[in-house]
Amino acid sequence: MLRSALILISTLGLLSGCALDKEADLRLQLSQWVSLGDTYFFESSSSCTAAVFHTESPRISSLIEPARSVDTGLNMLANGQPVVFKVGGKSPNTLVEAIMSRDLPHGISVLSSGLAGVNCMSELVKSIYHQAIMNPTSRMAFIPDGHAMMVVDAQAKALIYVRGNS
Repeated sequence: MLRSALILISTLGLLSGCALDKEADLRLQLSQWVSLGDTYFFESSSSCTAAVFHTESPRISSLIEPARSVDTGLNMLANGQPVVFKVGGKSPNTLVEAIMSRDLPHGISVLSSGLAGVNCMSELVKSIYHQAIMNPTSRMAFIPDGHAMMVVDAQAKALIYVRGNS
């Protein structure tokens, strides 16, 4: 009985120590789309990942197709494509609201991706993230494979990446 309990505790300890992402792997993935500088913050647990990287250029590579309207972006998401929303004058927060009003299932998926990483953030990173998602000059990308959201804030010169394990 004691041996079974020790095995169970050891197994649970190993599972809780597993991270969703490794910083080097995430940097490699994101650097295909955005020129990354130093890592300001990185935290990954079994349930979430949050990262903030410095970026000199807010340009997002054409390797992620842009959507110039919410409807176009929704069509791309329905096909499982990563999409960067380039809908002029709309903050990522406003875009998520628009997505939810047009297509609740996709809207909930995008919203949950954006919220999932908050549990891995420090208070300072939460503040940076909040400013970025409220900024109409920020660009939001959704990566369906992995249920991740990326926000590039040109004013802060930062890329914020969040995802959960859902």
